[in-house]
Amino acid sequence: MSYAVLHIMKASGSCNAIARHIERSTQPDNAHPELRHLNREDFIRYPEGVGGLGEAIRYRLDHAGLTRKIGKNQVLALNVLLTSDGEALRRLADEGRLDEWAETSIRWAKQTFGEDNVVGAHLHMDEQTPHLHVTVVPIVTTERKRKASEARATKRYRTKPKNGPRLSADDIMTRENLTRFQDTYAEAMARFGLERGIRGSEARHVDQHEYYRQCQIKKKGLEQDVAILSSEKRQLDTETQSLEKRKKELERGNRWMDKTFAETKAANAEMTRQNDELEKRKSELVKSNSSLTATNMSLTTEKEALEADKKKMANEIAEIEADKSRLIDERTTCAKEAETARKEKETALQEAAEAKSQRDANRKDAFSNLANRFTGSKTKRLESELAKSQEEVKALKERAEQTSKTHNNEMWNLRQQLDRQKEQHDSIVRGHKETENLIQRFFPGVIAALPAIRDCIQVKMSDPLITALLDGKPRSFKTGSTLYDPNEEKDVDVGNVEVQIKRDPTDGNNCRLHLGGKRVFQWFKEKWQSLKQTVKRGFGIR
Repeated sequence: MSYAVLHIMKASGSCNAIARHIERSTQPDNAHPELRHLNREDFIRYPEGVGGLGEAIRYRLDHAGLTRKIGKNQVLALNVLLTSDGEALRRLADEGRLDEWAETSIRWAKQTFGEDNVVGAHLHMDEQTPHLHVTVVPIVTTERKRKASEARATKRYRTKPKNGPRLSADDIMTRENLTRFQDTYAEAMARFGLERGIRGSEARHVDQHEYYRQCQIKKKGLEQDVAILSSEKRQLDTETQSLEKRKKELERGNRWMDKTFAETKAANAEMTRQNDELEKRKSELVKSNSSLTATNMSLTTEKEALEADKKKMANEIAEIEADKSRLIDERTTCAKEAETARKEKETALQEAAEAKSQRDANRKDAFSNLANRFTGSKTKRLESELAKSQEEVKALKERAEQTSKTHNNEMWNLRQQLDRQKEQHDSIVRGHKETENLIQRFFPGVIAALPAIRDCIQVKMSDPLITALLDGKPRSFKTGSTLYDPNEEKDVDVGNVEVQIKRDPTDGNNCRLHLGGKRVFQWFKEKWQSLKQTVKRGFGIR
């Protein structure tokens, strides 16, 4: 439970010192300037023409109707300090009730000391514990108590009004009143969770002057500490400069490392991208190679068929040439027969002319008609056969020329097709070779490991095991493990046998799969030979 704190201090003289502190016209050592904007002084408005707390006190004294002269050492105002512990006030601030607490405290002060006597109220939030300064002018209307010396005096003065207003801090700050103030203020603060302080407590409030005196003592000690710390600071500044220089060097090194790391990361990303592209290109090339293999096989088949057609056409051309030679021979024979028939005709005509003059006209005509009939029929027959042979020779020649032309066109088309396929194949081979060179350049171990990977695939090894073996470290198979021997087409027990992918002694550029320190297929061969020898010895065979 937190306490409601009430403390009343007398302000003598012109009250300027307490006014400067309350109105913050001077900066106290224990106040934080950056929090000054949180202070409030608008709870009570000054009368028109009054510009500060000191003038407000003077204004109240001038307008209170005092009949007595104010003494030089008389108390002009009371500084009523209202507060609690910091935790309680921060709780009220968090709940948004701090202004309500301040207004309730001011209302209690007005009810206790008189509304006209409360001339100022200032809430200070810039110190460690928030608190409220209420300035009260101690004007009372009760009858003044006479001192004992006055009672014994023989000289009498003019009697002044007994219940008139007068300035008296002592009448307000009696023991009974101070106790009552504590009780009534605690009752007003109960709604905020604050209770009255312990009755009869020996705790005493440290006044402002004592507090500042203690602060001055602490200040001197702190100044000495500051001098020592300044010396240490200068030393630390020197070390800091050295560290700053070292820091700049390290930052420069870090920037270079960051730049190098970024460049390396970018290069790795680029290499990864290129590797992905190469893998993609490799897959495409494998597909292209598969397609080209099928195409080559198809072209080989077509080439063989074309070669067969070519041989067939050559045979046909040979037959045509033979027919042509035969026809030429027949034509020559026909020409000879026609020449013989012509000569025979001429001889017959000559004989017929000679006989014509010696025989009788009728007989000569008869013989002439007979000769004409005989020679004309044979000549026509020979000429007809010769013309027919020439037509056949011409048809055969045209057929041979057409066949030769068709054959030449087909050969040219085949040659063009083969050239295109060869050019395409060479382009694919060049691309494949370029891809292989890139892989060899950036991943030199991949090309060398391909023969070993093919060995692993041939023996039907799992992909995870192949990937694990690519690090080149030796491993041993578990008991009961088997591998496939493609030569024997059987599974072979390889339990507890050492397996490793390493360089081939006979070809240092390639890696091979090794079992028991030997090439896998050599190990299979020796394994089967050993097994056969064991079986033979079991049957007594040598």
